[in-house]
Amino acid sequence: MASFNFTSSDPSAFILMGIPGLEDAHMWISIPFSTFYIIGLLGNSMVLFVVGKEQTLHKPMYLLLCMLALTDIGISTSVVPKALCIFWFNLKVITMGGCLTQTFFLHAVSVMHSAVLVTMAFDRYVAICNPLRYVTILTNARIAKLGLVGLIRAVLCTLPAPLLLSRLPFCANRIIPHTYCEHMAVAKMSCGDITVNSTYGLVMAFVVIGLDLMLVALSYGLIIRAVLRISSKKAHTKALNTCTTHICVMLTSCVLFLFSTLTHRFGQGIAPQVHIFLTDLFFLIPPMLNPIIYGVKTKELREKVGKYTCRSVSTFTFNHGHQNWREDSSSSRTIANYRGTLSISEPYLCIDHLMADFNLTPSGPSTFILTGIPGLEADHIWISIPFATSYIICLLGNFMVLFVVSKEQTLCKPMYLLLCMLALTDMGTSTSVVPKALSIFWFNLEFITVGGCFTQMFFFHAGTVMHSAILVAMAFDRYVAICNPLRYATILTNARIAKLGLVGLIRAVLFALPLPLLMSRLPFCANRIIPHTYCDHMAVAKMSCGDITVNRMYGLVIPFVVNGSDLMLIALSYGLIIRAVLRISSKEAHQKALNTCSAHICVMMMSYPPFFFSILTHRFGQGIAPHVHIILANLYFLLPTMLNPIIYGAKTKELREKVGKYICRMWSLGDH
Repeated sequence: MASFNFTSSDPSAFILMGIPGLEDAHMWISIPFSTFYIIGLLGNSMVLFVVGKEQTLHKPMYLLLCMLALTDIGISTSVVPKALCIFWFNLKVITMGGCLTQTFFLHAVSVMHSAVLVTMAFDRYVAICNPLRYVTILTNARIAKLGLVGLIRAVLCTLPAPLLLSRLPFCANRIIPHTYCEHMAVAKMSCGDITVNSTYGLVMAFVVIGLDLMLVALSYGLIIRAVLRISSKKAHTKALNTCTTHICVMLTSCVLFLFSTLTHRFGQGIAPQVHIFLTDLFFLIPPMLNPIIYGVKTKELREKVGKYTCRSVSTFTFNHGHQNWREDSSSSRTIANYRGTLSISEPYLCIDHLMADFNLTPSGPSTFILTGIPGLEADHIWISIPFATSYIICLLGNFMVLFVVSKEQTLCKPMYLLLCMLALTDMGTSTSVVPKALSIFWFNLEFITVGGCFTQMFFFHAGTVMHSAILVAMAFDRYVAICNPLRYATILTNARIAKLGLVGLIRAVLFALPLPLLMSRLPFCANRIIPHTYCDHMAVAKMSCGDITVNRMYGLVIPFVVNGSDLMLIALSYGLIIRAVLRISSKEAHQKALNTCSAHICVMMMSYPPFFFSILTHRFGQGIAPHVHIILANLYFLLPTMLNPIIYGAKTKELREKVGKYICRMWSLGDH
């Protein structure tokens, strides 16, 4: 990295450190940063393009959505490119003018973003409470005026921030422990009185955001009052469903913004890297998720995006020789070759024609049909983006862990051997599910043989049980390291860890093997369409026309026996750890001891809740929409497997240093 380290001769320049304490992990951290930024740009650009091209979308709601897309692009672009320059090329220097400009733009766009959310809440209020007057109250011209008012307010509220900073004296220390020039982070570098800056920043945040939240709450209060006056439950659901996207966007945006504001002023006890990670999430998560949320939930926009996506992909396939598309006047796809005809509804003829090129029909009747995410078939291309991205990051991160631990003799220790086992199970569970899901999303390869289905079922359930066993072994490792540090080397040898891994593997096979065996005895009738992205045990069992009581009981009891006992052992380990820590008088020793467990606790929190949610909703979640079931079930195979190597890489100093060494070595080879 030294080859890229440019220093500035300007004494008025600042130095942005990135994420303090995690400098060696900057290359790793840049992966989700750049991924989220690219997805955000593509999604928001697609929204702007489609709304701009389609006259039928020139309505207040979609104009507001365009404003939201522009603010999302502005928010992320004001921060992420500079952060990536720090992570990739060590370009930490930023001029005083550049710093103040960044401060102005990111805060102005944040205030504008809040104003757009308020206008959207008002739009929903008028649509539900005054539907007959909607067209006259909210015209396109009025929306443009509201947008202009929001922009003027944003400029007026934000302009004093850089002006107040410019009057402050800055001494020798100009190193800002942050990824961008946040108002209070820069103010704290001053050797003068920053009371005015601190007060202004706090008051404006709560006046602007607080006022906006009050207006949003007022709108929803009036909406709820109007909805409760309707007698029909169906009308209740329909009215409130129109607000779900806006509520999701509100939650992802306002919570992170208020957290950032409060922690900079009152969060002295929070580690600096935690501050910065969570404030950066405000510039990454909402801009990435907003177009996906609105694209999935808004039918009219979804149809138009599907049309343009099909057009672009069909042009590509036409140029590569696929010129014989079958024209069909119906909006459904017919799948033959299995005891008659199965018709699967497909709302978009364009997607039907496009996917028909890749649709391979089986030669035998012993097949199932995986439909992907029911109700969102037209959005499969969009949904595949986070799927593919998470899977690639998972493979890269876990391969890096395996490579570094195998190459470095100093890492051949019990803790890192357990981390390698976790990496292998992460790759195994995700690979058992994601490639097939992507083949459904991209090429419409929905067929899977009965043997293939049962094999997939065995491997991902065995991987899940093995994953839980490794988390128990890791909790035991932390218990020994904290409660018996002098005996650690004798209690947990590499040979003993290998034996624990073998026991976990045997247990996983013994518990997972009955699932496909029980399934193979069931009779399956004409309906073999599984509304899922993979062969989940209960999803397949529900396709049977026989008695599935045994399958249901085994599928419910075993996860709770296995994972319940594992959670009890983990809770016992942490109970003993907490008891040992509380006996230590030093607060610093408390923090150091508990910090060694933080990575394991994070991995635990990401793994078990999605797993239990998936198990319970398949049995008791009749009121939950099918696509919600399936998206949340798939999160278990995407988020933990992607984030585990990042968490351990960022939190484990020794591993972080070794990974940094190999990354630097690759960069230096690239320079030569």
